[in-house]
Amino acid sequence: MRKYTITLNEEQMLLISRCIEDISRFLAGDTGLYHTIAALDNWRELAQKLRLMQTFVTPELDFRSNYGWNGMHCPNEHQRKLIAQTYYLYREMLHQYNLANDIHNVYSSSTLRCADSGEPITITWEDEE
Repeated sequence: MRKYTITLNEEQMLLISRCIEDISRFLAGDTGLYHTIAALDNWRELAQKLRLMQTFVTPELDFRSNYGWNGMHCPNEHQRKLIAQTYYLYREMLHQYNLANDIHNVYSSSTLRCADSGEPITITWEDEE
């Protein structure tokens, strides 16, 4: 398998992690796309409308319910795997950001993984002069 190395600054890594988080949460049933719509003037109205999409994304769940980080019990195998893969990616990026910046919050602990999480990613950081 081919591997790639991408060099990002902190702002770029956070932007990518937030976009991936929105995708992961959307697929799990939390359809607000909050990071994505935060820059829009009508984000509150849009968030309300996006929440209504939950019944289409996760029709087998009650309204305002969602699958967990690993997509457990999701009957759609592709959706379940994508939930687990995207969770791992965004969560590990935020975990490494916290380690690099000595931030202590929910992302300070190690990222959960499961069989569907995909291959582990490696994130290193260096301080620029």
